[in-house]
Order: sequence, then structure tokens, then C-alpha cells
Amino acid sequence: MAEYPRPDFTVDVVLLRWVRRLELLLIERRKDPFAGRWALPGGYVEKDEPARAAAVRELVEETAVTFPSERLLEIGVFSEPGRDPRGWTISSAWIGLAPSDTAARAGDDAAAARWHPVAELPPLAFDHAAIVSAGLARLRAHLQVDTVALALLPAGFRSADARRLYGALIGEDIPPRKFKAWLRRREAVVRIGPSRFIPSAGLTADWLR
Repeated sequence: MAEYPRPDFTVDVVLLRWVRRLELLLIERRKDPFAGRWALPGGYVEKDEPARAAAVRELVEETAVTFPSERLLEIGVFSEPGRDPRGWTISSAWIGLAPSDTAARAGDDAAAARWHPVAELPPLAFDHAAIVSAGLARLRAHLQVDTVALALLPAGFRSADARRLYGALIGEDIPPRKFKAWLRRREAVVRIGPSRFIPSAGLTADWLR
């Protein structure tokens, strides 16, 4: 059987939380390449290890954050030549939404682990800026078929809280009346008190934009 060159297989994780603003979990790299630069948590996939499982494992090892594998949404595969100066590397990227009180601490080969405002990200290592951009686009599309983004908010949130969250994810301000009408039309939330809501189990067919 002929031998063919084989790439290294890695994973990268875009983990977001909402604390009055959208934040992204990054690690500061301890080693070259890009020592001292901020990067997404991630690393090499082990032999016979599914990529999703590797993403969860690397997240724990580098940031001490435990995240349910079934709540990771696949962004895609990144394979541009030269994306990693160490050689041919292909990455499977994943995105997840963490509770607002999710704390992180550096582990493995990370010098630091910290939440950064998505609107003010530092320069990122490798092609991680492109992965973040693709992850946000993937999430925006997923907003149309799932209430997953509302899980970023504490139970009993107000419609204004949800509107600010969706505005940050979409990247523009949403008129209050339009957003309230959208919530009602899609049955996206369940009322649990005066002006207080929790996410519904699903969405009716409609579009935010």
C-alpha cells in the first residue's frame, strides 16, 4: 500500500459567555510558535479520539472549563496551507455557549486563560481570527433554528436583555418593538413572571432578519 503524507489533526474551541457583553475565552501561549500571543483553546487529537471529545478534553486541560460535548456546535474544518508554521495541520473547530459565571484558569501549556470582549479582541495566533469570525457566523445562522443563545442569559431575563444579546451576536442594534414581536411570533420564550422569561424548547418557523 502506498504511503501518503499525513497532516496533524487538531481542534480549536470558540467558547463564548455573556456578562453584559459577549466574551470569548482565550489562552496566552506559553511556547512557540506565537509564544505570548492569545489563541483559542485547543490542541492535537489523539489516536482513535473523536474530534468532539478532543475539543472537550483540550478545553479542560488548558482552561479547567468542563463543557458538555453535546452542546458543542461544529464550525467547520480549517486546512489552509501555512496556517501553522510547524507544518501541515488541519483543525476541526467548535463553538459553545457557557454560563455567565464560568471561570477559567490556565493549565497545560497555557500561560494564562482569560475572557476577552469579542468587540475588543487582541491579535490572535495562527488563523484563529478567521475561526472566530466563522464561529460567529455559524452561531448567527443557528439562531434561526434554536434558542441556544438564550441559554447565555440567567433564568428570568427580560426581553431587553435578550435583545442586547442578539444584537451583539448579529452585530447591530435591533429595534425593541421588532424584537419583541419576533419573540412572540416565534414562541422563543416562556413567560415566568411580569416581564420575565426563560427559553422555550424550540422555535416556530420564522426569521429574525
